[in-house]
Amino acid sequence: MWISRKIAGNRLAENPVASGQVTAGQGARIAVQGEQEYRHLELAAPWGIAYLPPAGARAVILGGAEKPVCAGTIVEESGLEPGELMLFSAGGARICLKNSGEVVINGKTFAAEEETEWT
Repeated sequence: MWISRKIAGNRLAENPVASGQVTAGQGARIAVQGEQEYRHLELAAPWGIAYLPPAGARAVILGGAEKPVCAGTIVEESGLEPGELMLFSAGGARICLKNSGEVVINGKTFAAEEETEWT
């Protein structure tokens, strides 16, 4: 039991998780103020997605003091159902992929097409 706690404690010390508010961003890096200030944080995202969170967003920081990285931001209430996806910008643009197969772009709904079998 002591060994398990010691190993887990060392891993947490090496890779702590922190959070804070985004205070600035430029290019592909941000500054965040949490329990400490983080500057020039790199942003992590799935391949093919680029983002720059606006000031005030709540960032999640991984990696500790040596090489921290912003792993994303805390998701706020969006009205999504489980399994749905929304892309949005600070300016109000929104694309929502609904469970029904519909796509909603800035409030305009595009119906799902009937699936056809390929022969």
